[in-house]
Formats: sequence, C-alpha cells, structure tokens
Amino acid sequence: MKKKIIKNYYQILEFLHRIKTYLEKKYGYHSLERILKKNYKKGELFNFIQVGANDGVSFDFLYDFLVNRNSYGLVIEPIKSYFEQLKYNYKDFPNIQPLQLALHPTEKKISIYRVDDAQLHKYPEWVKGIASFDKQHLLKFNIAENNIITEIVDADNFNNIIEKEIPFNIQDIDYIQVDTEGFDYEVINMIDFGIVKPKIVKYESVNLSADKQAELEKLFKTMGYYLFKEDSDTIAINRKEIKL
Repeated sequence: MKKKIIKNYYQILEFLHRIKTYLEKKYGYHSLERILKKNYKKGELFNFIQVGANDGVSFDFLYDFLVNRNSYGLVIEPIKSYFEQLKYNYKDFPNIQPLQLALHPTEKKISIYRVDDAQLHKYPEWVKGIASFDKQHLLKFNIAENNIITEIVDADNFNNIIEKEIPFNIQDIDYIQVDTEGFDYEVINMIDFGIVKPKIVKYESVNLSADKQAELEKLFKTMGYYLFKEDSDTIAINRKEIKL
C-alpha cells in the first residue's frame, strides 16, 4: 500500500511537471527563477548588478541563487540601516560587493523617503521595501505622514559606478536587477547598452506610467530582447544567450 501511494505521488508530480511545461510552451508562461537555474547551474560563474538590494534577503529569491553560484557582483543599497544588514548578509562572499549608494543621472546627494524603523511594526513586512525618492509613493500605500522620515544619501550615475566598482569585466555581465520604487525607468536609461550587454534584465515596472513602460519595452525589443511579465516586474531575456 505504501509503495503504491509513493508511486502515485511521483506520477502526480510528473503529471504536474508536464502541465507546467505545456503551459510554458503554449502560453509563454515563464519563471525567472527557473530560467536562471536552468542556465546557471550551482557553482557556475555568474556576474551581476543588483540596484535596490535592500537587506539582500527580503522579498527576493536572488540571495539563495547567488550564494550557490560562483557569483561576482555589486549589491547596491543607499539606506544606511538596510545597507548594514546587506553587508552582514554577504560578509562571507568577498566577490559580492555591497555598495551604499543611490543611482541618479546627475545628483551626488539625494533625499529618500522611507518608513521610520521604529514604526515598521505597524505595517506589513513589505513596507520595508517601498523607500522612494518620491514621498507620494509612500503616502499612496496609506503610510502615516508622521511615520515617514527623510534620509539624505550619496548618489552617483551608473557609468561612474561600473568604472570604479565593478569586480568583473562589464562586457561579461549576465544579469541586472533594478528595484527602485518608481525610478527604474531612469536607472535603465543610464545604462549604455552599446557597452553593457546583460543577458537578462529584471526591472520593477508596476510603479511606472504606461508611457514609460511602453518606452522601456520598445527599447528592449529593439535590441532583440524577449520580454515577459512576472508579478510586478518585467523580465528582458537575450534569447541568443539564454534558454527559456
């Protein structure tokens, strides 16, 4: 009886796997995590930049993926308390370099609005991840104004950062991830894609206007990327380099 149950269990798993594969092929359903794991096996070289890394482990599968590869990259986070957590979480991975900066095309100092750490307990956990250059971004999530603080942070543009800080040849970059709560359009437009040619780009599109979303989609499609949506993000894939 027990053997029969186990056999049926594995038959069900196989059936579900076939359904998932069928849906992916027929309807274009994709999972970024699955695609990354398919193309970069454990222990393989992986070069990346993560913009808006928060503490490195919250709200994202990327940390577990990175620490199981031979990863070289930058994890960029401007907010001091989050950056300290980020630095601690990557302390055993010397090829992954935490960088306390915001990305901005012109400014060297900039204000970020965020929920006061002492007030975070009043809100869902994800509120830790909505810090923004735009105070209205927090207010639209019903954050009480007296729970919002302003933090002045250092900033630099993308090109300066990769010239000074990148721990690998930028032409060998595999992956760029951007999550900046409404500033993703500006970050993507700082990248010189004539020089920087990532195989995969993930950016948070849900907080962008329809016009900005359309412009970025046109940009990536013009460069030959295949696009799909996943939750609040858009994923751009270079099909010549990456298997779906």
